[in-house]
Amino acid sequence: MKNIILIILILLFVTGYMPLTALSQSTILIEELKAQISSKEEEIRKLEEQAAAYKKELESAQSQKNTLKNQISLIEGRVKKLQNDISITSVRIESASLKIDGLSLDISEKQNEIDKKKDSIASVMQVLYEYDQASLVEVVLTKTTLSDLMDQIHYLESLQSEVYKNLVAYRELKKEMENRKSETERQRNELYSLQNQLSSQKQVVAREKEEKNYLLVQTKGQEKQYQSLLDDTLKKQQEIQQSIFELEDKLQLAYDPNSLPESRSGVLDWPLGGFLSQGYGYTAYSKKLYKGGFHNGIDIASSYGEPIKAALNGTITASGNCGRYAYGRWIAVKHENALTTLYAHLSGYGAFKAGDKVKTGDIIGYEGSTGYSTGPHLHFGVYVAQTFRVETMWYGALPIGAHLDPMKYL
Repeated sequence: MKNIILIILILLFVTGYMPLTALSQSTILIEELKAQISSKEEEIRKLEEQAAAYKKELESAQSQKNTLKNQISLIEGRVKKLQNDISITSVRIESASLKIDGLSLDISEKQNEIDKKKDSIASVMQVLYEYDQASLVEVVLTKTTLSDLMDQIHYLESLQSEVYKNLVAYRELKKEMENRKSETERQRNELYSLQNQLSSQKQVVAREKEEKNYLLVQTKGQEKQYQSLLDDTLKKQQEIQQSIFELEDKLQLAYDPNSLPESRSGVLDWPLGGFLSQGYGYTAYSKKLYKGGFHNGIDIASSYGEPIKAALNGTITASGNCGRYAYGRWIAVKHENALTTLYAHLSGYGAFKAGDKVKTGDIIGYEGSTGYSTGPHLHFGVYVAQTFRVETMWYGALPIGAHLDPMKYL
């Protein structure tokens, strides 16, 4: 009998029981939270349908002739789409908060169940302990008949069985509660990410409005002046692209190829869902667009304002803004495998800054069309980290380095 009690005590110790302050919450309240979460998910679904409609409108507007009127209309369309994105993020924040509340209540309920099981086990242990104090002779002498003795033995066996069942249930409840705690932590991280995303999306909207005001001020609302501004910008853009080509051409042999990771699919994650709108190298499009004729990365197009994610764990090594030229807004991440990735033409940045660590999938920016860009997309570049640097130019901070074909690592 002493061995049985010892085993029970060991099992209780192994489960790692830690008392928590349990809050009295009803199952009805948990069900109400589930209903609210379901309502939020339906709201998100409708907003996402609206987002798809805005995306089609923007694609149509993008294909129209580049006039001042159309450009202003395009910016206004982007703002509507971005504001819808903000609504989606806001509802997701509300949904995440409700889920955290529900998980907290669930944890409280599980803790109450655990406490009850623990009390039940303790009560049975007390009975077993009392029987354990009596010798076999004493037990036999206290029973008037053999039938009474057999009943007592069966009773003790049933108590042992009850202890076992309660221990199994106790351990299952502990496991469920730990799972709820892990899910709560995941939801809290998701909530934090969404709050950062909301702040960044609002900044993107503000910049779009600034761009509209800039065009109206620079052109004074006149089409002729807008076309003159376009011509002047295009000329400077092409000159800058040629200088980038020449600077990077000198770096292409300035590294040891053996220092690079093996070229294979999956080394990097895709930073954006969508389609490949332009490849790496001498493409048909780049030959027309750039004097050097070479495209030093790949272009991925999805939808204006879509989140751009880090392709691999790393450190934000730099970020900058080339204004209306070259890469526009960009951010670079240095990885431990001797590669640096570049994300360009961004409409805005995520919550990270230079020196911050990022994980694969962290949102570091949003798809845009800043710099030398004919439409919203992500310019994704892969560089040899030891050659990557930032040059200060009259138009802003320019990232350059020995570039590689991103498709060899995606």
